[in-house]
Amino acid sequence: MVLETFHRSQTDKLLAGVCGGVAEYIKAPTWLVRIIWVVLTFIPYLTVPSILIYILMWIFVPVGPKALDPNVVDAEFKVKE
Repeated sequence: MVLETFHRSQTDKLLAGVCGGVAEYIKAPTWLVRIIWVVLTFIPYLTVPSILIYILMWIFVPVGPKALDPNVVDAEFKVKE
């Protein structure tokens, strides 16, 4: 069993990769995570906390691995049967 770690995305990011990392971690579409975050920032009492949490995650969550070069073949792949 592979234990996934939470990290910021380097490939799926608009600002810092926080929403992309959250989406990868919970296996949800990135657009959905981004929409939820935007909605939370427009709720009056959640504006400051949601922005503060995003900034703190930007600072403290490590950056994930880079995507592979599409011209390079990955040695670890799964074959569908």
